[in-house]
Amino acid sequence: MRCTVTLAREGAAVIARCSEFPECTGRGAGRTEAMTKLRDSVLFWLESCPCDQTAGPGLELVVVKDETS
Repeated sequence: MRCTVTLAREGAAVIARCSEFPECTGRGAGRTEAMTKLRDSVLFWLESCPCDQTAGPGLELVVVKDETS
């Protein structure tokens, strides 16, 4: 499963958002931490979802817009 990610800066934090799962976000001091937290959020959502979607190791987060500079 491929998810497109937008990174933005809010104050000192970097926020990662995935357009395929708008309710999932990751917040961290840097890009790596934000992406890790977003991955955890998406995986948690998929595990909690009563649908048949699974991602696990096949989850690919691709940054399409980086507004942190």
